[in-house]
Amino acid sequence: MNEKISVDLKSLKFIFNKNKPYIFTIVIMLVSIMLFFQFVIPQFNTLLKVQKEARYASLKLGILKANLDVLTNTDEDVLDSQLKVLNLALPSNKDFIGILDSVYSTAQKTGVSLGSFSFRIGDISKSENNDNFPVVKLSAPINAGVTAISSFVETISRTVPLSEVLLIKVGNVSSMVNLSFYYKPLSASSYSQDARINPIAQKGLTLINQLREFENVPSISKSPIPVASSSAVQ
Repeated sequence: MNEKISVDLKSLKFIFNKNKPYIFTIVIMLVSIMLFFQFVIPQFNTLLKVQKEARYASLKLGILKANLDVLTNTDEDVLDSQLKVLNLALPSNKDFIGILDSVYSTAQKTGVSLGSFSFRIGDISKSENNDNFPVVKLSAPINAGVTAISSFVETISRTVPLSEVLLIKVGNVSSMVNLSFYYKPLSASSYSQDARINPIAQKGLTLINQLREFENVPSISKSPIPVASSSAVQ
């Protein structure tokens, strides 16, 4: 047994002496690999993370500068006027006063006689359905002929709040017009300081100018909006 161990030791010593010049190199390589994985790779990952954060900060700074330019160039009076027109056209709740004013003023302008009508008020602040644009429905009896009713329908379609004629029933003595007036409850604000603020597009400015010409819009708001106007409202 001892002779076998002695032979094994001699073999190991022989192998060691033969490969002695390479052992130091191998040890250095192994130590270098260990150091590379322990220190270099984590530092490289940290560098990538810092570069990513720097790009994000640069992008955020660019958005903030662009938003500052938009806000700086925004005319607050024009912006307030635009908001008033839009709120008249599409109220944030059930604007019963605006609806009645629209119906009675249209009847007066077109010379028709309204009969007695009523509508269910319900919950003033909540919509009765889940539509994107909930409505208040109204049935108005009109004592007039076909021509006067046509004038009434055409005129009320250009009043605020925005409305839609759903049905017209023409009778011998009186007729009935079913109307839907639209409104849009305001949703919770989801504004983020990282979001870009865009001026109103030309299509939106054109629409607001058209709404300014509707009935029941105060005359103080009927000056045209400049085509090149910049605004933060979307």
